[in-house]
Amino acid sequence: MSESELVNRIAEFTSKIWQVHPFSEGNTRTAAIFIQKYLISMGFNVNNELFKDNSLYFRNALVRANYINYNKDIKEDKSYLVMFFENLLLGKDNELDNNKLHI
Repeated sequence: MSESELVNRIAEFTSKIWQVHPFSEGNTRTAAIFIQKYLISMGFNVNNELFKDNSLYFRNALVRANYINYNKDIKEDKSYLVMFFENLLLGKDNELDNNKLHI
């Protein structure tokens, strides 16, 4: 699997976990910690810094990865989540600008 395919698969997996939304509070924090532990178990060297420093971006990227409004021709968009995971896993320097996530 290429790095791009891996990042896309992890973004999709994280999005689907978050989509379940089992708690009244703390779903994003729980998903973040779970995916960190999952990635560490797969041999990735990740820590909480990117999640902590970009918590609002991460949450909104999860929303954009799941939001659909057919009446307004808005489709789910995982590209923002992919940029987050490219930074986390591949050391890229994508700009994680929360303002660009607005519809």
